[in-house]
Amino acid sequence: MRAVNLIPSDERRGAAAVVGRSQGAAYGVLGLIAGVAILALMWGVARHQISSRHSEAASLAAQTSRAQESANQLTPYTSFIALREQREQAVSQLVDSRFDWAHAFHELGRVLPIEASISSLEGTVGAEAAAATTTSSATNPSGAPAASTVTSATPPGSVPTFTLKGCATSQAAVALTLERLRLIDGVNTVSLQSSAKQSSSGAGSAGEGACGVGKPTFSVQVAFDALPAATASSTAGTKITTATGAGQ
Repeated sequence: MRAVNLIPSDERRGAAAVVGRSQGAAYGVLGLIAGVAILALMWGVARHQISSRHSEAASLAAQTSRAQESANQLTPYTSFIALREQREQAVSQLVDSRFDWAHAFHELGRVLPIEASISSLEGTVGAEAAAATTTSSATNPSGAPAASTVTSATPPGSVPTFTLKGCATSQAAVALTLERLRLIDGVNTVSLQSSAKQSSSGAGSAGEGACGVGKPTFSVQVAFDALPAATASSTAGTKITTATGAGQ
């Protein structure tokens, strides 16, 4: 026997439509599930990235803290180096602006003629001999060195001078001595204060008698260039008030 479908033909088409509508709903559910899965995946990736960034930030913060601690431990050394540089700057400027007595004495011995001898020598800077140079420094509460101050009793512009007294074999030797003294480095003027021979009949002074009869006793004043003013450094914070004076 052959099977016979007793459902009317129009109702058969409706049943197919119902079946088609149910398959579309299934596809929609599957698409919704796929979208949720994609969103969940994206959320997981973003959370992982955020966690990694937080870990990296924590690591950088720890490294910064360790570097800061190391820098704080080195602060006393950097302060000491800065203080040393300031003092070196102060000493350097002080040396550059002082009068070099040792070199002046060396030059005096080099130019003095053999026909003349010195019985006394007096060196001064300005009106009176300069006092010793003092250096003071302090450290502020933060550990950084304060500005050093180097001072001297001799103001800038003071004129170093030599006063020579001695004997010569003749007046020509005295004149030669004056010419030779002008060859000393830094000499500005050479002034003859006195030059007199010891006569055979007169007793003369003690200095004249020591030179011998007929030999002139002379007194000469040698004036050097004025001492320069020290220049303060704009970077080290060091102040040089003046140059050194006699006996430094």
